[in-house]
Amino acid sequence: MPIDRLRPLPVEKLLSFRRNPDLLQQHRQQTDEMEAIPKFLPSRLLPDDEDAKGASRRMADNDGDALRLPPPRRSPVSMRNLQRELYSPNQCMKALKVMAAVLTICLVFTTIPLLRRQTMQDNDNLRMILLWNEPSQVEAPAHMECGCLVTTSRIHNDKAFDAVVISADHPYSFEGLGGVKLHSDFYVVYAAKKPLSSTQNPLTNFTLPPFNLTMTYRLDSQLIWTDYYFSHTNLARRLKWFRAPSKSFADDMPASTVLRLEVELLKKSRLAVYLVYEVNEETLPESLYMEELRKYAELDAHDNCLGTDDCSHYHFMLIFETSACPDYVPPQMSMAMTKLLVPVLIGGRNLTNLLPSHSYISSQDFGTPQDLILHLKDLANNPLEYRRYFWWHSIYRLRKTSQPYCALCSLIQQAPGGHEVRQRAYSSGFINWWTKYQCPNRSTSFL
Repeated sequence: MPIDRLRPLPVEKLLSFRRNPDLLQQHRQQTDEMEAIPKFLPSRLLPDDEDAKGASRRMADNDGDALRLPPPRRSPVSMRNLQRELYSPNQCMKALKVMAAVLTICLVFTTIPLLRRQTMQDNDNLRMILLWNEPSQVEAPAHMECGCLVTTSRIHNDKAFDAVVISADHPYSFEGLGGVKLHSDFYVVYAAKKPLSSTQNPLTNFTLPPFNLTMTYRLDSQLIWTDYYFSHTNLARRLKWFRAPSKSFADDMPASTVLRLEVELLKKSRLAVYLVYEVNEETLPESLYMEELRKYAELDAHDNCLGTDDCSHYHFMLIFETSACPDYVPPQMSMAMTKLLVPVLIGGRNLTNLLPSHSYISSQDFGTPQDLILHLKDLANNPLEYRRYFWWHSIYRLRKTSQPYCALCSLIQQAPGGHEVRQRAYSSGFINWWTKYQCPNRSTSFL
């Protein structure tokens, strides 16, 4: 582009173009006819047409030669800057990240086959527990407990079962048991949480029951099975005995526990509550005893103690138990203790070895319902004596069994030698275990 075209025009000349458009047209023509070579060059440097063409050809040849020339060398300063950049911490970090990414990818591709092989081995070694007669048999999904798969499906991936749990708390039969795929050293478990006096007698219709393992609330069962159990505060192992109660409420109790209990105990304003039961001929003993209690105190009835109405404002919970089976603890006892109510057991059996001493009240220690009510009123009006029923919080803890089949899973995961030891220890057999247990007949009166 000619250099003159780039020079700005004076203001006077621009104004003359606006006054006379012909001058503007003439200026444009002159500008188009201007030479590409500046006029200020000496005349000897201005090439003619032939020289210009030759020069153009020489420049084209030089361009081809330039492509074959080596690149220009960097200056010493530029080389030092390049080396400083290459060996800078940022570049080193980038290189390490790339190497780490490559190693990670290689490791992933190496471990995928190993994980698949390990998964296949775990599936082959997976222990299976079949729940034979659960009420929600169709809806209950399979789940894991302590490394065992627990399911209600009698055909699960064509795998053999290690244990079949038959719950005596629900109606059952052995029909179809022969068609279930079982391991050679399988268990048929007799399970029960309810009093055995109200369960189906396994010796009535079956001359030789197939049970070779017991899992019930009874302390002589091979596996003890309850919804709640006592343990030490810092250890989740089930306790089989309890120490004597402390003389003071706060003995050996952490300050945080003392504060929590005192806050909860201050909420109590009502005497006693009991859960609603169906009134019929079977519950007549409860109704007659309750009628006597109501003569001396106002008692409240609740459907449950859930949600906002958790019964925490009551001092006592009245619990009726007509079975009086050994080793059996009514579920309402645990519910009352978790709600920080003192349970009052009416009927039942001696629970000395099953619950901490001085943690509940038994009607058997009082001659009449009136004596029992008077004692409850005295405790409610004496906070210091009432709080002593919660001494066990200092060293014991009431835990809920979150995985009921974990103990069974631990048993079947043992080596085959462990199976044989347990079988020899229980050589007397299921029939002897069942017949030696004496569960009294249902109580017909609490008076």
